[in-house]
Amino acid sequence: MEFRVLGSLEVRDQGAALALGGARQRSVLAALLLRPGQTASIGYLADAVWETPPASPASNLRTYVAGLRQCLGADRLTTRSGGYALEVRPGELDLTEFVALSGAGDDALRSGDLGAAAGAYARALALWRGTALEGQPIGAGLRPEVTRLDEERLVVAERYADARLGLGQHTDLVGELRRLVADHPLRERLWEQLMTALHRSGMRAEALHSYQQLYRLLDTELGVAPGQSLRDLHAALLADEPARAVPAVQPDRVPRQLPPEADHYTDRDEALAELSTLVTLSAVLPVVTVTGKPGVGKTAFAIRAGHRLAAAFPDGQLFVDLRGADTRPRSSDDVLARFLRDLGVPGVDVPSSGEERTMMFRDLLADRKMLVVLDNAASEQQVRPLLPGHPGCCVVVTSRSRLSGLDTTKRLALQALGPVDAVRLLDRLADAAGDPQVRRIAELCGGLPLALRIIGTKLRSLPNLTADVLATRLHDEQHRLDEMVAGDREVRASFLLSYSGLDDALRRTFRLLALLPGRTFPSWAVAAALGVDLRTAERLLDRLVEANLLECAGRYRFHDLLRLFAQEKAAQDSSEEERAEAERRVAGAYLHFAQLADGLLEFGGLPRFDAPAPDFDAADVVDALSADPAAWLDGERHCLTELVERAVRDGRDEQACQLVATLGAYCELRARWDDMVMLMTLALGAARRHNSAYWQAYALFGWGIASREQREFVVAEERFRECFAVLPDAGDPLLDVVVRLSVGVGHRLRGRFPEAVVAFADCMTRLAALDAPRWLGYTKRELGVLHRYQQRWAEAEVCLSQAVELFGGLGNRRWRAASLRDLAIARRDQGDPVTALTMLTECREVFADVRDRRREAATWRSLAYAHLALGALDQALSCALRSREIFAFTLDDHGTACTVVCLGEVHLALGRHDEALALLRDGVALFERLGDVRWHARALRGVEHGSAQVGLVQ
Repeated sequence: MEFRVLGSLEVRDQGAALALGGARQRSVLAALLLRPGQTASIGYLADAVWETPPASPASNLRTYVAGLRQCLGADRLTTRSGGYALEVRPGELDLTEFVALSGAGDDALRSGDLGAAAGAYARALALWRGTALEGQPIGAGLRPEVTRLDEERLVVAERYADARLGLGQHTDLVGELRRLVADHPLRERLWEQLMTALHRSGMRAEALHSYQQLYRLLDTELGVAPGQSLRDLHAALLADEPARAVPAVQPDRVPRQLPPEADHYTDRDEALAELSTLVTLSAVLPVVTVTGKPGVGKTAFAIRAGHRLAAAFPDGQLFVDLRGADTRPRSSDDVLARFLRDLGVPGVDVPSSGEERTMMFRDLLADRKMLVVLDNAASEQQVRPLLPGHPGCCVVVTSRSRLSGLDTTKRLALQALGPVDAVRLLDRLADAAGDPQVRRIAELCGGLPLALRIIGTKLRSLPNLTADVLATRLHDEQHRLDEMVAGDREVRASFLLSYSGLDDALRRTFRLLALLPGRTFPSWAVAAALGVDLRTAERLLDRLVEANLLECAGRYRFHDLLRLFAQEKAAQDSSEEERAEAERRVAGAYLHFAQLADGLLEFGGLPRFDAPAPDFDAADVVDALSADPAAWLDGERHCLTELVERAVRDGRDEQACQLVATLGAYCELRARWDDMVMLMTLALGAARRHNSAYWQAYALFGWGIASREQREFVVAEERFRECFAVLPDAGDPLLDVVVRLSVGVGHRLRGRFPEAVVAFADCMTRLAALDAPRWLGYTKRELGVLHRYQQRWAEAEVCLSQAVELFGGLGNRRWRAASLRDLAIARRDQGDPVTALTMLTECREVFADVRDRRREAATWRSLAYAHLALGALDQALSCALRSREIFAFTLDDHGTACTVVCLGEVHLALGRHDEALALLRDGVALFERLGDVRWHARALRGVEHGSAQVGLVQ
């Protein structure tokens, strides 16, 4: 197959032209052919097709790609992450042939082989059939690439003319150069070559006339005179000095300094495509920084990008390792001296001052298209003198620092490889495709390319080392970094370079961060660990992020391997006293803030203890947790859990109990019953070791609630019984009330209504001696629900109305709505579904507003029953389905089961007997497992009713 872009767009298969579809489909093909084998992003393709791309171009592009696959074959055009790529084989694309031939001509010209140069240039130019993509409509994004191609053709034409002039073929060149200056009248180099060819051919007058033509043209069109080179040539012709009139062929030195690409390179296609687009479209000097943590593959990416871009920079590629991680990075003055020598400046002519070297460097690159790769930069100051001043060049800078003070066109921040690409790289390096341990090894390497390459090399080169053995070794965190060594490559050494480059304050910060709980952490926890104010901590963190030793996306985090390295440095470079003091401050700060958050939750604020405030100003933290305490605890739950485990491990039993207490109401709110059982188990052990009746009572109470909500009623009764045994010594009357309230709810759930009445009455008696309006409201609501279950409507109305009023007075919208919902159900069950609908609609809006998904879902179910009572079956079905949809996002098995029964009853009313019976039987099974006798009986009645209806129909 032949692909042609150097002229009109054509594809031929065995000599026959292929139909390529409409104009936009052809534009997609053109864009792909300008980047053969590379991933063309959706954005790049959209800009290539449309002047103003549509808001969502992806679907249109998929259509065009599908059409091209029909033309070219599905194997040619592949979908990649972020875009598409077209496979073009060697010799198939005229553009790649042109680049190869013109490059061969450049090499020959530099070596002085003018015949070979002229031959290569002639074959390159013969590939052109007009202007690039002639006649093809293209979007704004593709025009600069097409312009660049036409420019490269002219450059080759000029070099071809130079070679032929050097070979003495001036007479044969005259006609061709006349045509070229007619097509490109403002290109002075062509006029200079034409004048030279004319003069050498004995046509001195015509050469002088050509100069006058150009002079008038430039003066008329631009108001300028010809350049100095042409003026010198004109003066030589006037003086009839043929030696000066013949320009010597002095090919420029073209450095090709890029190191070889890394083998088995994986991923980064989207970043490479973005870089290619940027370089092509930029109207100013493209300066691209490539940053990332140590070992993430910055140098490998820059080298790969350099090789991809080399064709766009025919005047060469400069490469230097600036040794930014060393104690003594290279000076920009020394680098400039080397660059100047590489560009052909004799050593004696290299200026002595850095400023003069920069000026000479920029002057030399002013008319060249050259790529400069500055690897491993230390700072902005090191880079700035090495930047060319001409937009025809491009600079790619890699650095462990983010170089935020450098003016750049684009910043590419490389991340560790994702799981799929990490496994793919390891498979290729170790030739271990299909080995199930490879995925585990890739995870333990954290997707870090340096670690993956080291491990892949070891697996490939050490026959006795299997993936199973290596996975086992890497699993041991204490020695994981020890395994990541192969020859002169070592992950730890790479990290150490960055660590050693930090000042003392940053090294201390880096070390102590390893002591923080959780995989992510907030800035205030860092302030606590360091014993500094919050602003100082944030500045230190910013500097570590700048150094790519830390990541930040709302919260801060280490890469897994950097965390292990930080732990090593903490053990080696921080004293035991420093570590212990940091951990004490962090645990204290977490305890203080978690207690504040707990006090703002429903059912929260129950545990009694004093958690002193941290030393730093914490107003911002308090404001954040006060705005949404449950969300704050969502973010810190893992850290608090880890702190509990550490406290138990280190024998700080009272602190362990206090930390657990801050999570009790949160676990209940989020229905995290398994977590609650685990935490209360730890707390109970700690309380017994601490010989604290209070903390034993609290832990047993929390464990009992969690077991009750999991419908493990036998376990719940046992925990509550143990709790009552120690409550008299706990000395907390309110905790006594709350435990009895919880026991009463358990009795009600199991259908033990008389026992529940006794428990709730006992609570009311004890509350009379306490100033606890919130808990009085909870108890009134629970008693009202019990009366509703017993169909004692008057008592239910009184209790539930009092609960609504109490919570309204307290400004507690959630529990006012919860009480109002139960009051609405009572109204519905008494035959007033219209009033119930009004109340329930208000409740639903409140629960949605406060983001209580469980109660919002339950209210949708209550709305379904109200509509069902009114005979509005479609509305009932819609509400029941919405209830089930929301319950799917919760951990509430009981609420979900209730909605299953509700759906069954609605389907039954709709006459959909099969669906109804299936749902109701599911409900019977669910409530049999959950132990709820009331709903179990309701589901059974529904099955019986549905079966009877089926019998009547049959």
